[in-house]
Amino acid sequence: MTAGSERPGRPLGNGELADGLCAVSGAIRELRRVHVQHYETLIPHVFMGDVLAHTGVLCRVGAREEEHAEVQAILQMLEQGMAYGSRETRGVIAMSFVADSRLEGFYPTLAFGFGPRLQRAAMPAPR
Repeated sequence: MTAGSERPGRPLGNGELADGLCAVSGAIRELRRVHVQHYETLIPHVFMGDVLAHTGVLCRVGAREEEHAEVQAILQMLEQGMAYGSRETRGVIAMSFVADSRLEGFYPTLAFGFGPRLQRAAMPAPR
């Protein structure tokens, strides 16, 4: 699935989101392999923390063009997850990627690439 494509049928689940992230990043594919080997299943919030950590490494000063492209591909897949994901999948993205990223020094660089749904997830809750 690519950014802007239509998703017919049932919502995108956590496994499908992980598949999409693995399709855009060989490093994330390896993270998932190690994650499943360690936990014997996909634990979405933990895996999303791994995705966030990897994305943070790619956001460093002096990153290469292909690393910037990988960040954009990851963010596009997460934007799709926010657009077409199940409630659980949207929650995983919003809490374990977007909210947790706000605590990181690389957040301003990362947030620059957020699409509209990720931007909304990053907004503080009204009081």
